[in-house]
Amino acid sequence: SSGINAEYGVTERAREIARERPLCVPSLPPMLAPTPRSPGLSSLRPFTGKIRVVSRSSVTYHSEGSEEESQLDLCALEQLVEIGQTRFIVEVMQKLADKPPDTLVSLMKALDAGIEANGLGVVKDNSNWLARPRCLEIAGAINRYRHLRLKE
Repeated sequence: SSGINAEYGVTERAREIARERPLCVPSLPPMLAPTPRSPGLSSLRPFTGKIRVVSRSSVTYHSEGSEEESQLDLCALEQLVEIGQTRFIVEVMQKLADKPPDTLVSLMKALDAGIEANGLGVVKDNSNWLARPRCLEIAGAINRYRHLRLKE
């Protein structure tokens, strides 16, 4: 072949170096499956006051009879494109607070199956102002919720 490699023998020299230094692949312990996350569902509803969806990426929780409030910041969930999706996520979180404890994956699968079978009304009867986000965004919102407590 022609070109710089043939002219200076760089390719052949690289092969010599590779033969001199045997490939050493460290042995690693087997990867374990992550422990399933089981949210303490009552922690999804720590405030008894008003919940306000401020924008597509922001929810404010107000505690009744107190000045205490908490923010749920969803700006990192870039696939949320409509405020109706955020409203839907808030409704799901409120609905999940009444469910028996389970893993987050199981809860999302059950929610997805319910929506496929019955539409958005599975979460709230008057679903006119809701839009469906992916379960990934719902789980992402739950994971970003500061008051979430996980069960051991």
